[in-house]
Amino acid sequence: MWRDTPLIYVIIEKLRKINGTIKDEDLFKEVKKDISYEISFGDFLKALMSLEIRGIISVSLIRENTRMVTYLGEKE
Repeated sequence: MWRDTPLIYVIIEKLRKINGTIKDEDLFKEVKKDISYEISFGDFLKALMSLEIRGIISVSLIRENTRMVTYLGEKE
């Protein structure tokens, strides 16, 4: 099935609206509300890693399985 909007763009849009930090689990729940297709938490983490490599977000480990996601902005 084709996805309407790529997962990465949905994540970026959510983080722009929040304009701060959010836990990965909370962001995952927010993203799942906005998309019409099913994603796994593993796919979500892969998308976060891709965004972190591009320098758009920063992901910090708070506890063993809890991450804090911060939107840094897009590079021009």
